[in-house]
Amino acid sequence: MCRVLSVLVAAVAALSMSIGGSAAADDLEDARIIVAAKSNTVKKWHYPPRFVVVHDQPVDQGAFQDVTDFIVSATGLPIQPPTFVNIAEDTFDPRFYTASRYNPRRTEAGQMTSDLLIAQKEDVQLSANVFVFMVSPHLASHFIALTSYGRFSGSLTRGYVQGNGPCYFKVLSNGDSIQFGTILIAPDAEDNIRRHCIYEEMVQAMGLMNDAQDSSYFTFDNLLDNKPRDYDRRLLAALYDPRIRNGDEVDDVLNIYANLQ
Repeated sequence: MCRVLSVLVAAVAALSMSIGGSAAADDLEDARIIVAAKSNTVKKWHYPPRFVVVHDQPVDQGAFQDVTDFIVSATGLPIQPPTFVNIAEDTFDPRFYTASRYNPRRTEAGQMTSDLLIAQKEDVQLSANVFVFMVSPHLASHFIALTSYGRFSGSLTRGYVQGNGPCYFKVLSNGDSIQFGTILIAPDAEDNIRRHCIYEEMVQAMGLMNDAQDSSYFTFDNLLDNKPRDYDRRLLAALYDPRIRNGDEVDDVLNIYANLQ
């Protein structure tokens, strides 16, 4: 009888560790929503992306450093802090709207970058995997149009331009990796909202693709509650487990996530 009970207890314990078991908590459902990309698969970077922040007002560089440190600690990728480029009003030229150019290109096998020429009194040539734009609306609208490379939903960009949301991101990938993307953050949002946007959009651009509405666990929840980032870190760490490849199934990530502390 004791042996049967022991076997039963072991079976229940094993079941509780399974994502399909009765102990599969609500955080797993939220995690599934957040990490799912296309056709129940996941996206991730397989090389460290480079971030460049283009701004026309002062930015909180410390907030970007904090988020970069968080991403590095969770993913293990040697990501450098963003480069900051100020396009001040006294450098502006109307050629910005006609001569600026954006072009993603392959750099080596499985890797890409994006070249951005910002036309102004003295043109600025930049290269990055992810451009973060924290600029005034008339500039933001043009950067949205300029960097709209590939297929993606326009609903978020419309919402940003119409003032319905302070920030958004988009990334594009192929079978190898996420390759490039864009983040927009309203520079005139309140300080706490800007910090929230910097964190959320940079981390989600690493492959946590969606919000889990009203989540009690994750910060990717369409709320501004200042929750701990423990669940975020675990899910990002699971996605960047070396066993996970771009295009793997969501359940592969959730199985790893469920066993992380």
